[in-house]
Amino acid sequence: MNLKSFGCSFIFGTDLPDDGRGYKFAKPSQYTWPSLMAQHYGYGYHCYAYPGAGNLQIMERTLSQLACNENALYVIGWSWIDRFDYNSRENNKWKTIMPICEDPLATVYYRDLHSQFRDKLTTLSYIKLTIDTLKQKGFPFIMTYMDELIFETKWHSTPAITDMQNYIRPYMTTFDGKNFLDWSRDNGYQISDTSHPLIDAHSAASQYMIGQNLV
Repeated sequence: MNLKSFGCSFIFGTDLPDDGRGYKFAKPSQYTWPSLMAQHYGYGYHCYAYPGAGNLQIMERTLSQLACNENALYVIGWSWIDRFDYNSRENNKWKTIMPICEDPLATVYYRDLHSQFRDKLTTLSYIKLTIDTLKQKGFPFIMTYMDELIFETKWHSTPAITDMQNYIRPYMTTFDGKNFLDWSRDNGYQISDTSHPLIDAHSAASQYMIGQNLV
């Protein structure tokens, strides 16, 4: 049995001691809470998370692995909804625009094209499709999320958004009602200068998740 994880830097393990971003092919950490869960269960561990990834990229990588029909434990950590993924025409690789980017493309996107409505609608669609595929194949999974705007209801909403929010909510696992970063801060675990929880937080998070019921 294998555990396969997907997400952004919080699943990859950015700023942990064995953070492998400096390699030609980025190597994920073995100290993350999904990796520690795999060790606890005696599973093989395969991480498909990547620092800075947006939710379209996370969905595609998850669905690509699900297409292999391997009965693994799937751990998916959804990222912030305002990240915009696109596929490079030069090398067919993923690129992601984030609000912190200062290049001309990001400036145009966030000034002229970006909206919270689109962010919510697309992210909810990605999550629902992934849940439905996992359910169809009958594979166990754990899903978490970083961005509370996924469930925002006061602004930028339609019946379609509300319906998908209600659909995905039972499948989302939180850390005592919080995302991993906020939970780590509230519990006094060490956080890096770039706002990534470190070893003690991941260790505690793995124990927390081991006690949860799998979907």
